[in-house]
Amino acid sequence: MVNLKILESLSKINLTDDEKNKASEFFEFWTEKFDMLENIDTENIEPLVTVSPLVNVMREDISNKMVSREKLLENAPEQNDGYFVVPRILE
Repeated sequence: MVNLKILESLSKINLTDDEKNKASEFFEFWTEKFDMLENIDTENIEPLVTVSPLVNVMREDISNKMVSREKLLENAPEQNDGYFVVPRILE
């Protein structure tokens, strides 16, 4: 059972009696649910990595023909020492 005085102290809030009753009901409800989960027999159940049946589709790692730097820079409006020159955006 959750000690609501400790909860109030840790969260630095003051609960009204109605809020304390609602909080008690809330924690009691979830404590019962977790107790139910603890009692489930999972002895012969394989652990799941994911609940989704999707499989990651990866392309094959194939080496492609590389384009030379000179070829890439042929259509550059401006270049300097083998690099693209772009407008400055920071001052």
